[in-house]
Amino acid sequence: MEIITDKYIKNEQWPVKHLASKVSSKEISKPKYQRKRKWDILPKKENVPSEKDYIDFLYETNNSVHAITFGQNGKELSNIDGNNRINAILHFLEEPFCLFPEKLDNVLSFIKNLLNKEISCDVKFILKKMTYCELMDFKYNKYFIENGQGEIYNSHLKHFRDELEPCFDELIKNMKINGKDRFDTDVKINVNLFDGYTIEELADIFCKINKYKSGLTEQEILASQLYKATDFTINDPLFELELKQHIKQFYLERTKDEVLTCYTYDENTDIMNAYDFMVGLQNYSHSKCSLIDQTDNDGLSLFFKVYKTIYKSGFNGSFTSENVNEFVGYISKTISLLQDIKTNIFMEKLVGGKNNLFDWCNKKLNTLKKNNLYLIITSIIGYIKNNTPDHDILKYIEKCLVFHFCVNSISDKEKREAFQLSDTILYQAGGAFIDNKAKDYLKTPSQISDKINIEIMTEVIKCLINENIHNKLYETRANGKDKNDKRRSRKIHERFLIYYYYINKVPREFLKHTFWIEHICPFSCSWENEIDIDRLGNIIPVIENLNKGRGNKHINTYTPLSESKILKYIDLIPKNHIYDEIVTHEGKPHIHNSAKYNDFCRSNESTLITCFLEHLFN
Repeated sequence: MEIITDKYIKNEQWPVKHLASKVSSKEISKPKYQRKRKWDILPKKENVPSEKDYIDFLYETNNSVHAITFGQNGKELSNIDGNNRINAILHFLEEPFCLFPEKLDNVLSFIKNLLNKEISCDVKFILKKMTYCELMDFKYNKYFIENGQGEIYNSHLKHFRDELEPCFDELIKNMKINGKDRFDTDVKINVNLFDGYTIEELADIFCKINKYKSGLTEQEILASQLYKATDFTINDPLFELELKQHIKQFYLERTKDEVLTCYTYDENTDIMNAYDFMVGLQNYSHSKCSLIDQTDNDGLSLFFKVYKTIYKSGFNGSFTSENVNEFVGYISKTISLLQDIKTNIFMEKLVGGKNNLFDWCNKKLNTLKKNNLYLIITSIIGYIKNNTPDHDILKYIEKCLVFHFCVNSISDKEKREAFQLSDTILYQAGGAFIDNKAKDYLKTPSQISDKINIEIMTEVIKCLINENIHNKLYETRANGKDKNDKRRSRKIHERFLIYYYYINKVPREFLKHTFWIEHICPFSCSWENEIDIDRLGNIIPVIENLNKGRGNKHINTYTPLSESKILKYIDLIPKNHIYDEIVTHEGKPHIHNSAKYNDFCRSNESTLITCFLEHLFN
């Protein structure tokens, strides 16, 4: 025993059963800074820890080797290190066959051959729920009767006792160590007990123990590093109250599937530290804008990355009242702008019925990853610091988002990589590279869209349109149906071009209807030469009833329909005489002039491109 003034560090060995009894009596708690259990139950990848692998190790060594560490205050113990190991041990004791299902195979196979399917399934369920202690103390007739399965025992199992008892004896032997020692009494767990240490000192010990372990992320380490960072005040009491509710929920969710009694946040008595503030702020922001994910432990979560970029001293000593309230202001303004992007630019509210093209464009925003948003948010905060008008900020961000989505959908790898040189939110490398890029955007936010001019955007869109033209001869199947009778899904650039055309040309009252994709020259057409009946220039979204009312008839079928008022805003639909120069309707619709069809499609595509570019660059 090492003595340090009135503090003691004791080294002990506990049988597994002793550890389990302390957990069940709630003498051991999981403190605030301790991470949530992470191990998988069964191995999934090589060199990734799992509960089964750890129990296998204990079977081999009869000893934990690495100590589980606790802070001790009388009978109360606080787990500093070893939460995953404790969870693995307790899980094995409670459900040994969840970790080792193969150990039951021989018994279950034998039962399956003796009993009917329904009863064997019932017995299988009963055995899978057996604890380790129940298995070690197993008595054939006693176990089933005492566990409420007397009817199954008397009606079925009793008659096969001579056959089944040896199977259970073999199972018990296999679940012992070397066929003789019990896991719960003969495996020893090395334990370090830190007695006389304050909660703050134990948090510091947790940090030092795990500082050089690869198992903890930077985010998880921060839970202990920032434990004592409480010297700040939030100015807005209503905001603080709401923030505390998200902190409370964060810690509540961390209690799920944990065997130890976990820390829970009391908004009335607990002092908020810097870690609480950051995770609470991100989760609060998620509730206000879905583009922001909830906080995570994958490296650093989004807001920690942003905070570290703004306050160059990092996290040590930077959580002052001035910085915290300034950061709240930046984030509140940023969330408001991001929500404007969703509602006013990508038209979140245009979510009519099924097949709604406009809703799909909005959902594309939710595919942005952490580092995309990291760069966008630091740029927005840079603009805020420069007092840039909101309208201008939104325009710059819209431009970089549309460019990013379009460039990354180019199929040609060489062309895509060439255009990606101008993709300002592309995530190319982590670590210092992305952090330095974020710092540049904070200092000079205009970099988020400077490289995206009208010329390069035009090139990208034309590249995408050309990639998606698939000319082919008209073919029929043996049954007489069109060979090409399946409409293809629309690409991101097509959706953007149509989307921007409609929100600029068509009154919003029309856009709340259910829209269907309509082919101007019917999809069921036959044709001469090679064309692409499904190319962009031949499609328009129309209100559902217009689509149903026309079918594969002439374009003039739209005119008498009540919903046709929308058509006066859409100059993509040809006049009757132009349509007649392309399509005949003598029986099955037929494209008799493929050259004029292609010219018509190119004209429509040019109209869409012009409208798109005018919206983004004017």
